[in-house]
Amino acid sequence: MLNHSLKTAKEWSPAALGGGGYITGLLQHPAESGVLYARCDVAGVFRSLDGGLSWETLNSGLTQSYHHQVQSFAISSHHPEVMFRCSGEVRSRRFYGAVHKSADGGKSWKEVCTGMGFYGNGPTRMYGEVIAVDPYHPEIVAAGGYTGGLWISRDEGETWQQTLLPEERFGCVVFHPAIPDVLFAGTISDDDLNMDYVETGEGGVLGLLQDLPRGKQRRLYTSPDLGESWQLLYEGASFAELGFDSRDPQRLMAACIWGGICSSRDGGRTWESAGAGLLPGGHRYGTVVQDTHNPQRWYTAPDVRPHMKDIPPIPIYYSGDGGEEWQLLRKHLDEDLSGFPAYMDSFNGGSRAAATGWAISKLIVDRLNKDRLYLCNWYGVAFSEDGGNTWRAGHFRGLETTCMEAVAAAPGQPGKFCVTMADHSPKVTEDGGVTFRNLPGLAGYSGSTAVAVSRTNTEHYLYGLVGHGRTACIALSRDGGQTAEAVLTLGKGLFVQSLREDGIRSGTFYAYIDGEISSGAGVYRSADGGQTWSLTSFCLPAHVSTLPHLKNWIEAELLSVVVYQVKNACGADQLMAADPFRAGHVLAGEWSEGIWHSADGGDTWESIGAGLPFQHRGTASILNAVAYSATRSGTLYAGFISEGLWSSTDDGQHWSKLFPADAAEQFNVSALAVGKGDGGKDLLILASEPMVRTKTESKVVCSRDGGITWEIWVDDYLGAVRWKGVALDCDSRQVLAVTCGNGAYRTEISRK
Repeated sequence: MLNHSLKTAKEWSPAALGGGGYITGLLQHPAESGVLYARCDVAGVFRSLDGGLSWETLNSGLTQSYHHQVQSFAISSHHPEVMFRCSGEVRSRRFYGAVHKSADGGKSWKEVCTGMGFYGNGPTRMYGEVIAVDPYHPEIVAAGGYTGGLWISRDEGETWQQTLLPEERFGCVVFHPAIPDVLFAGTISDDDLNMDYVETGEGGVLGLLQDLPRGKQRRLYTSPDLGESWQLLYEGASFAELGFDSRDPQRLMAACIWGGICSSRDGGRTWESAGAGLLPGGHRYGTVVQDTHNPQRWYTAPDVRPHMKDIPPIPIYYSGDGGEEWQLLRKHLDEDLSGFPAYMDSFNGGSRAAATGWAISKLIVDRLNKDRLYLCNWYGVAFSEDGGNTWRAGHFRGLETTCMEAVAAAPGQPGKFCVTMADHSPKVTEDGGVTFRNLPGLAGYSGSTAVAVSRTNTEHYLYGLVGHGRTACIALSRDGGQTAEAVLTLGKGLFVQSLREDGIRSGTFYAYIDGEISSGAGVYRSADGGQTWSLTSFCLPAHVSTLPHLKNWIEAELLSVVVYQVKNACGADQLMAADPFRAGHVLAGEWSEGIWHSADGGDTWESIGAGLPFQHRGTASILNAVAYSATRSGTLYAGFISEGLWSSTDDGQHWSKLFPADAAEQFNVSALAVGKGDGGKDLLILASEPMVRTKTESKVVCSRDGGITWEIWVDDYLGAVRWKGVALDCDSRQVLAVTCGNGAYRTEISRK
């Protein structure tokens, strides 16, 4: 079969759903007050040109998914167009990491060092920067890894050399701003990272995150000669961030995680608590900053979470006497806040202020505007123009907490799509992604996994919701999204993998539920528009007890964004399909075990997976999507991680590989869309997310003729995005694609 590919420039336009995750760090341009940079645990680096009102991604040139998991970044005060970022993750207890450099203000990046491992979504992500540019020597750059020790570059980041420091877990690396050639490096112990986590199993949170023990060292090192030699300065605290008093070069302030805020008057040799007036009891501290306009004034904020009681809504504290005594900046009310998305209210007991104060990772004072402050946290970046009394967020335009799960097109309504995502109920667009509105969430549920829109009733939505404690339900809205109710409440550990309406019988829906089979996982059917459900006879081989069969490996190692986030953007809503030509014909796929077909609405099933590359070349070859042809009855598609796209023209009796043509080439079918193409053939769009395990690139390809020829859509500025879903509208013209962390993108299909 002829199957050649042609690279085609394809411009994706950002949809109204921006990217983001936990915003863990914030930098301001050395000379331009309104230019800010934010780092994210899963989505890379963002830039704002308007003081935090709107944001854009800066990920061009990245090739690996972990390059978007940024633990630290830095900007040169000598050459502000020069920037650095440190990124990495862990899989199967192996750490990956890279330092990238930009010479054009973040517009493009190149890899300059791979000697250190970083953990962009790890337990130190919210602390200080571990890469720094010397304020006196532009060619000197230092970086400390989560693994791999501390490295120095002496040619502005082009080449790197490891120093003699032990390979501990670094929490902050910083040059002294007032004493030339002096460099500090603080480390973090296992105990301080595990301290506030309970019920995480053997090894605490570090065991959960696949992080090996790295010791109990809580140390501060210093070098008087730009990293040539080192001495142990202090032992006894985990250093997350250092601040330097501009009035006295020997006075330092430090955020010491569970050690609170500490001060030193002798250059870091001895330390004492400086926490008078801060919250009583044990709290994590990761940021402390001096007001450059008023050196007597310092700011800090404990890292609080929703379950903590009796905490001020926005726990920002200030000291007006140089860090001796602290007091709450203000007990903020919701009316002190503007420009924050409404979903923040429901996540935190109805309090927007509590959400704004949740997990504050960084505070900075505008270096050119004495009344302007910034904070970043779980949701994004907010700013204050009156010294912290009131806060604005700009609705986090371009920078939302949106790790998207899937996207589905609405039948019969051009330009209408529904998007599901972690931590949010579904969102609906009726203009191809230009604007979105929310479908209602339900109490106790905070995320969504799958969605279906009725073919005959445009006001009818079914969607899967997930909640805390690994609970889930199917929600039904019959009034266009004004209200919703739970119509199938699932037991603990069960999740809605996919929802589909029968291709011919209006009002008949199917639900793929994964989890423990003994607890009710399987395929369900509703014949009354989703109001009531019953389990079909879908039955897997006796050795399969969970869906997925290789559940922990597939969800936690391969498809998840980070290793410990089970059921967070791990390929939902693609393993079931309904035939558009024949009533009752349904496909259900299992990641590693096969595909099953029912011709009678789920009453009976037959296996049709023979000949497909399940677990070929290792377990990374798993099924991730199934679909029916939009133009030919009996033609099926099966998309695999690693092994690409396969097709059958006889209802699954025989299969052949459709893409890539080269049998040795790997391609992850992370997302699959099928529509009507040229000459009565299928229009196929495949999106591939990069994975460490398969060493594949981020790529989107399109065929207008059923897979005979292919276009590779090239758009380098997106970087190594993790595509999670792609959908064609009912006219096969508008395309909406969603990613984990980097937002949604839209484009159109031009007809030849």
